[in-house]
Amino acid sequence: MKFNKDEYKETLFEQYNQKIVTFGNGMIEITTYAIPQIKQVGSIEHKGGANEQSEISDEAQEERTKKQSYKIKRRIRGYALANDFEWFVTLTLDPKKNDSFNYEESKKLLLKWCRYMRDTYGKFDYIIIPEFHQSGAVHFHGLLGNFSANFVEATYPKSEKPMLRNERQVYNLADWQYGFTDCEKIVDSEKTASYLTKYITKELMTNKEMFRKKRYFNSKGLKKPTVEYIDSDADNLKDFTPNFGIISTDNQGNNILEKSIYKLEIDTKTGKVFQKNTDYLIKAKKTNQ
Repeated sequence: MKFNKDEYKETLFEQYNQKIVTFGNGMIEITTYAIPQIKQVGSIEHKGGANEQSEISDEAQEERTKKQSYKIKRRIRGYALANDFEWFVTLTLDPKKNDSFNYEESKKLLLKWCRYMRDTYGKFDYIIIPEFHQSGAVHFHGLLGNFSANFVEATYPKSEKPMLRNERQVYNLADWQYGFTDCEKIVDSEKTASYLTKYITKELMTNKEMFRKKRYFNSKGLKKPTVEYIDSDADNLKDFTPNFGIISTDNQGNNILEKSIYKLEIDTKTGKVFQKNTDYLIKAKKTNQ
């Protein structure tokens, strides 16, 4: 059989105009595109990759990690929305007792603590992201699941009155034995997910100390959303309003909704899809002039 390279190329890509993300807990997010998108589903050849002996320039590292940034943010957001996290936490190392400027040592303490919590309380869900302070010190932000850890209400040192933020109680996690904590109960999982991804910063992604190292840590067995790409002519979203949209101009000078995102929910008993989220934002596409 003669190998037809052009036919083979065609099998490597798929066209779609809708991306459907199902989080498994009733939440659905559908992104539509006015211009069909192309998704790569295969690769002709593998060009190899970097290894731990590889040398990498600042420019190459920045470009490489910039491409990873969106992928990592999308994965973290997926974990945050597909799992039942209860707490948003910030874990800080006490510099008088620990070398918070040493990332490897700080990471070891974090993972040691995760093992301790699992051994003490049993399996628990978590996703944690390191952040480098301007001083170079490392601390951690993350989400924790619902488990019987030792959360205590925080108070102001002088007055001993309850510490409130946006009229909500702030907590400390007494089980964190390496420094200080700041914990809040999650009231809006979507806003929390978006907030957490902001810690995937340019500094974190381009820091040469992070080359070939994890930018986040998560417990095993976290649920993942399912993603489906379809090319549909059906007007299956006519009864809903985009929660987010980008307006651009087509070749004829007409305004079009180039990209739209619908945040929907499904009744797991009846299968009925409805829209409860009433946050809407339509933006004009930025042009390079």
